[in-house]
Amino acid sequence: MVEILIIADDLTGAADCAVSCATVGADTLVVLDASADPGGATAVSVDVNSRAMTAQEAGAAVTVAVQQLYSKTLRILYHKIDSTLRGNWPLELAHIRQVATNVLGHAPLVIVAPAFPGTGRATIDGQVFVNGTPLGSAGLWKQAGLTGSGDLRAILENAGFRVGLVNLEQVALGTEALKVRLVKWVDAGSDVVVCDAQTEDDLLTVAAAALMLPEKPLWVGSAGLMRALIAAGEGEVVPSSAPVRAVPGKPIFVVVGSASSVSHMQFDALAEEQDVISLTIPTSTLRESSAPERLQSYAQTCAAALASGSDVAVTIRGEEINFQEGPQLVAALAEMIVPCLSQAGGLIVTGGETARIILDRAGISGLRMQGEIEPGAPLGVSQGDIAIPVITKAGAFGDRMTLKRCRAALRGGRSNHSDSATGR
Repeated sequence: MVEILIIADDLTGAADCAVSCATVGADTLVVLDASADPGGATAVSVDVNSRAMTAQEAGAAVTVAVQQLYSKTLRILYHKIDSTLRGNWPLELAHIRQVATNVLGHAPLVIVAPAFPGTGRATIDGQVFVNGTPLGSAGLWKQAGLTGSGDLRAILENAGFRVGLVNLEQVALGTEALKVRLVKWVDAGSDVVVCDAQTEDDLLTVAAAALMLPEKPLWVGSAGLMRALIAAGEGEVVPSSAPVRAVPGKPIFVVVGSASSVSHMQFDALAEEQDVISLTIPTSTLRESSAPERLQSYAQTCAAALASGSDVAVTIRGEEINFQEGPQLVAALAEMIVPCLSQAGGLIVTGGETARIILDRAGISGLRMQGEIEPGAPLGVSQGDIAIPVITKAGAFGDRMTLKRCRAALRGGRSNHSDSATGR
C-alpha cells in the first residue's frame, strides 16, 4: 500500500525527492505515469512532466496523478517543486489541495519550505536565495528567461492563497514553539504557511513541528524538506546492504542535456579522464534545419565508442540556446542516443527533461530507488525494457567533480564528497 505520494514536475526532481524514502528502507518507486502499477512500493514519486506545460495542462496533469493514488490512509502527500521556483507550481498546488480536500472532507494546511541547504538554496523572510544571491538576480533565472522575484508570499497570494510566514527567528525557537506558531496561523485562517530555512537543522525543526499538528498537512518543497521530513518521522538513515554498480563488462553512458554552466563544467571535468570518450554535439546539428546525415554520423560515433567498451560522455554545446527550443533539442538528442542504451551498463543523466525523454523512449517505465551519490544525485535501477543503474541530476546541482564521483560510484569506487552516500 502506498504510504507516501510525491508529485513532481520533472524527473530529476521526482527521483531526488524520492530517494530520501529509500534511505530509510522504504520500497521506493519513481514512475513516469501515475497509472503504472506501484508494484508493492510504499513510497511512489510521480513525474507529471509539467515543467514546460501550459498552466491549464499542468493543473490537469497533477489532478489526474493525485486522484489516481491519493487516499485518506496516505501518511504523506508531498508536492515537489523546483528549488528555484520554475514551472507552474502555484496553480498545481491549488489543484492538488482541491483533490485532497475532496477526499479528506476538509482543506489541509499547506507547509511551503523550498530550501535545500545541501545545494545552496535557502529561504529568508519568505525570499528564495541561491548560493546567497536573491533568486531574482540569480543566473539560473536569467538563463531560463524568467523575471520577477523569489518572494514566496507574493507568489502564493497572487495565486489566491491566504499566506502566513514563519521566519528564521521563529524557527530558531524550536519545535514546540514553532508548532504553537503554526496553530496560530491556522486559527487566523491561513491556507499556507511559508517557512524560512537556511540550514538542515532549520528544515528538521519545520518538519518535526508540522508533524505534531492534529491534521496532516500538505507538504510543498524541494528534496531538502523531504529529507528533513523523513528524518523527523522515520529516524536514522539505514544504508542498503547491496551497493548498486554498473553491469560488469559494459560501459557507463553519461548524457548531459542541461544548458546549465554548472553541468558543462562537470562535463569538462569528466572529459579530462583518460578512459572516457567525450562527444560534444553542436546545437545546430540538433535543430530541424540541420542535415540528418550529420546527426547520424554522431550517432554512429557514439555507438562505436560504447562498443569499444569505453565509458562515453555526450553533451550539447554551441551558440546560446533559446530556452524555448530546449525540448526540441533534447528530443533530437534522445533520438540519437536511445538506440545506444542497450550497450550501456549504467546511465548518468543531467537535466530533468533530458532524463525523462531518454527513459520514456527507451521503454523504461520508472526507477526503483536505491540511494544517492551525494545531495542532488540519486541512484535507481530502471524498470521496463532495460534494467541498469541510473543516476539522475538536475543541471545546476553539484560541483565540478560531481559527474566524476557519480561515475566512480558506478564503477565501485567511493565518493569523496562529505555528504555522499555512495553505494546505498
